[in-house]
Amino acid sequence: MQKAISVVWALLATIVTGALTATSQPAASAETAAPTRQPARFTVSSFNVLGSSHTPAGGTRAVGTTRIVWAHELLIQHHVDVAGFQEMQPDQAEKFLSITNGKWALYPGLTAVRRDSENSIGWRTDKFHLVQATTLRIPYFNGNPRVMPVVLLRDKATGALGYFMNYHNPANTSRFPNQGYWRLEATRVEIALSNQLAPVGIPRIVTGDMNERATYFCRVTQQTPLKAARGGSWRDGVCDAEKPRAVDWIFGSKRLTFSNYLEDRSALVAKTTDHPVIVSDVQVGPKKFANAYGTAPAPVDHMLTY
Repeated sequence: MQKAISVVWALLATIVTGALTATSQPAASAETAAPTRQPARFTVSSFNVLGSSHTPAGGTRAVGTTRIVWAHELLIQHHVDVAGFQEMQPDQAEKFLSITNGKWALYPGLTAVRRDSENSIGWRTDKFHLVQATTLRIPYFNGNPRVMPVVLLRDKATGALGYFMNYHNPANTSRFPNQGYWRLEATRVEIALSNQLAPVGIPRIVTGDMNERATYFCRVTQQTPLKAARGGSWRDGVCDAEKPRAVDWIFGSKRLTFSNYLEDRSALVAKTTDHPVIVSDVQVGPKKFANAYGTAPAPVDHMLTY
């Protein structure tokens, strides 16, 4: 049943078309966007919003379109600029775009390239503009492929570029038990992409519901130049994940500065979703990421995908 990971299509080769392209802006040059190369600062969140199908009308929880309004309140409360959303189903995405009224954009969101994905990356349109976007295909339940978003955003204030990836790996459920093999395969694809982007010299931010705690942290931090916003370390070949409570993660390039990490389990979160809301501040230093302040790179030739 092993399925090989093969080189199949270009990373970030396809710029989003249609309505999403209409909202995109051309990449600015280093000279015009950030002549003094100031650090870029923003707040990122990993947010499983609990898909609408899990909370039908008449149940013990509010329906998905009501809960997505509360999700937006949480984004405001935590001053979030960019978020990786898991389980954001079409009715929730439509409601989110309606209530934010142009202040947020989503990819894939409701675009034709969504391909049944319930995962989107969202960003404040006054903070970032979209440079490039694509999807990465990983194995989900029983190895069935599911697409995950990958975007290259530019911070409007400083001109700094950043890659953002958002994942949802399969859980063990009563209907789909014993998904550990497929989580491992998904992790392998995610690690391969991060390593492929590392030489570009542009910071990478990974958000997601990985459905694993210490095991995911140890694999990723051992096999990629990424660190977790919440902390954790390796010493003398031994991994210390610092006993994570959540399966939700924020990772980033090692030279990024993370601060004010938070796992929000407040009453508002509890009625909005069945996950904590993960939040961290991020700083991109111009000396550490000089390549992030230039023009957008050419797309990487090929992407490893499942």
